[in-house]
Amino acid sequence: MFTNHIKIAFRYLKNHKSFTAVNILGLTLGFFCFFLLNAYVLKETSFDLGQEQVFRLLQKTVDENGTIREMAQSPPKVGAESKRLFEEVENQTQILYLGRANIGNDPASVTHQSFAVLDDNFLQVFDFPVLEGTVEELSQRPNGIILTESTKELYFGQSAALGKILKMGDVEYPVVGVLEDFPENSHLENVVFISHQMASEIYEWFDEFMTSNWSNNQLITYFKVLPGADVNTLGKKITALAKENYPVGKTFNNAFTVQPVQDIHLYENEVEGEINKGKGNGLYVSLFFWVSILILLVACFNYAGLLNIAFIDRAKEIGLRQIVGAGKLHLLWQFLSESLLLISVSMILAYSFLWVLQPLVQNWFSTTLDLTVVPINGILLMLASGLFLSIISVAYPFWMVIKSGVSSSLKNTISVGSKLPFRRFMLTFQFIAVITFVTASYVFNRQMDFLENKELGFKKEGLVTVDINSGILRGQFEAIKNEFLRIPEVNAVSVSSRVPGEWKNIPVVKAKRNGQSTVDAKDMLFLGADEDFLKTYNINLVAGSNFLGTPSDSSKVLINDAAALTLGLENPVGQFIEVPFVNYGGSSQNLEKPFQVQIAGVVKDFQMEDFRTSIKPLIIGNWNNPLHSIDYYTLRIETSDWSKTALALKGVNDSFDPQTPIELNILNDKFARFFEQDREHFKLLNFFSVIVVFLACMGLFAMSGFVAKSRNKEIGIRKVLGSSVAQLLYLLSKDFMKLTLIGLIIATPITWYLLKRWLSDFAYHIDFKWWMIALAGLVSLVLTLLTVSFQSTKAATINPAKSLRSE
Repeated sequence: MFTNHIKIAFRYLKNHKSFTAVNILGLTLGFFCFFLLNAYVLKETSFDLGQEQVFRLLQKTVDENGTIREMAQSPPKVGAESKRLFEEVENQTQILYLGRANIGNDPASVTHQSFAVLDDNFLQVFDFPVLEGTVEELSQRPNGIILTESTKELYFGQSAALGKILKMGDVEYPVVGVLEDFPENSHLENVVFISHQMASEIYEWFDEFMTSNWSNNQLITYFKVLPGADVNTLGKKITALAKENYPVGKTFNNAFTVQPVQDIHLYENEVEGEINKGKGNGLYVSLFFWVSILILLVACFNYAGLLNIAFIDRAKEIGLRQIVGAGKLHLLWQFLSESLLLISVSMILAYSFLWVLQPLVQNWFSTTLDLTVVPINGILLMLASGLFLSIISVAYPFWMVIKSGVSSSLKNTISVGSKLPFRRFMLTFQFIAVITFVTASYVFNRQMDFLENKELGFKKEGLVTVDINSGILRGQFEAIKNEFLRIPEVNAVSVSSRVPGEWKNIPVVKAKRNGQSTVDAKDMLFLGADEDFLKTYNINLVAGSNFLGTPSDSSKVLINDAAALTLGLENPVGQFIEVPFVNYGGSSQNLEKPFQVQIAGVVKDFQMEDFRTSIKPLIIGNWNNPLHSIDYYTLRIETSDWSKTALALKGVNDSFDPQTPIELNILNDKFARFFEQDREHFKLLNFFSVIVVFLACMGLFAMSGFVAKSRNKEIGIRKVLGSSVAQLLYLLSKDFMKLTLIGLIIATPITWYLLKRWLSDFAYHIDFKWWMIALAGLVSLVLTLLTVSFQSTKAATINPAKSLRSE
């Protein structure tokens, strides 16, 4: 019986090629988008799976000004003593990032790599495979370097590295283990690790720091917690422990919590000092999940609408089948077979396109999505959704035709009415989807244009930074600047400790006016720079004077407008300020002697950080300040041959320090990365918006044809009684226009809330106006009229004798 149903289904679909093609196209697009977006959502929500009992230690601090900061770093003793004292903690491990170093044996393969100290418990907490060495050996205080597979290949290629010597800076140590690369869906980064024993030999301060410090936030701590443990209570215990041992004379304003590592990737709060490779955005994950649902629903509604039309066309066939003895159940199975066949073909095509387009898809999402394998839960979901869609789409029109009776079926006089609730709901839903997507695309486009063209307070085009990665390059910076300036394409050179668009931690200082209490000190960013910094970056000096290039500059600073406002200085030039504390990315440190300086000048505000943060108060100290040494050269370059210029820059670097490879960054690219993720998602949203509009127009086209067919006789009578084509067009279109307006009314608060929330993530954004939603509503209305008018015109111009012939 089932085989017979499939044969008949094939025959029907083959004989109705237009019906089959339109349905397969709509469903394939719907399933393609659904599978694609859910693959992305599953990837983003799969981070650190398999580490269910591992938690990260977080702490929130509140400073004297009430500023709340959340940090992933904590003092070494907090983690170590928590493991010893609290039964909930099965084990703990800590990672201490120490910056970057020149690593490599062959001068040609030396790279400036990040490195961190890894303790002996790491593999007791995290479950990662060891490629060279054993877990036991790496847990017994080895003295050497631990590599991941990719970093090992940088220095040793495909050959084994275990036991071989690797040079890091000026020291040589053996490789004591090689770990498999951390998975792409892990928050951990593949860097070079050194063991505790090696750190103890290199750094004199290390052992004392690790065994006695309760207040310096430098280490990232992870706990392996026993199943069933109350992690909220554990956080409170850790807070009490840290408070009890906090140094006397310091104020304790901290609260500790433990966070599952699975939550790190999409954690929406800004966490200082964290490891979070490729930090995700929970808002986009939620957005694309609901986009996938919306697109699938629109495609399904289209399919259901087309089936309505098909069942009216087949009413006579159904009546004849009933007369010759076909039961209702037999007919239902027949139509379900056809529906299942269509849906199955669409699913197979959608997944095939997804598999073929995998490289393009990975480029869209800037990540690896494995689309070659469908997990068992994905297969079950596909089967369940296909069966559910088949039943739902067939049940309603089948019931409608059967209810009308055999007589009406044979006469093709089925009464379907013009105000069916399901049809109205289906169309309204599609209008809501179209208006929401069109508005979102327009707003996303305006916001991206706004960010790309935003005034930064300096001219970033043509700026190139060179990292200072050795003492030689730092100590001889004046001579190196002069050599850079000898290159014809280089127009200006400056040195600074940090640069706009910074990708490293920017020190934060507490600054106050002379005579103010330390409690009144305000947080400000700090960088050191020379007298050429303003010229190189084209930063405007609005009051006072620049550095003069003399030794007296060490007691002078420049501040930006925001700093002058924060300090409450109406005439800041010549005023003295004091910096008693500095924070390099962990805890605030008291300076042995407060940094007292005079304000030499005020510069116009300029963007130092991500566009999601507002411009902060900034102090620019001279390059020889006691807080932060220079770390970059910045060059303003005009060149038509970048490769030639880069080679000249490398020549200057190598002439002073051939052991240290040059590290170049184009500042424009660094700023672009601030909204790179948003731009990629914007492109995707545009693509899916086009899909939604196309599917909605298909559904609207089908439904307008459905309405025209159901009112064929009425149209014929009205034409006989003298109605014009324009009157008939209005008659057939007015319900659709009403539903468009209803969709606009419902979509407005939804769209307003979602886009306001997205825009609020940026410190600088466009004004979201009501007319943007109205414009999307107008677009939807125009599309509705254009789509409906084709079917309406066709119905309104048909010969009334043909419409009434059935009587």
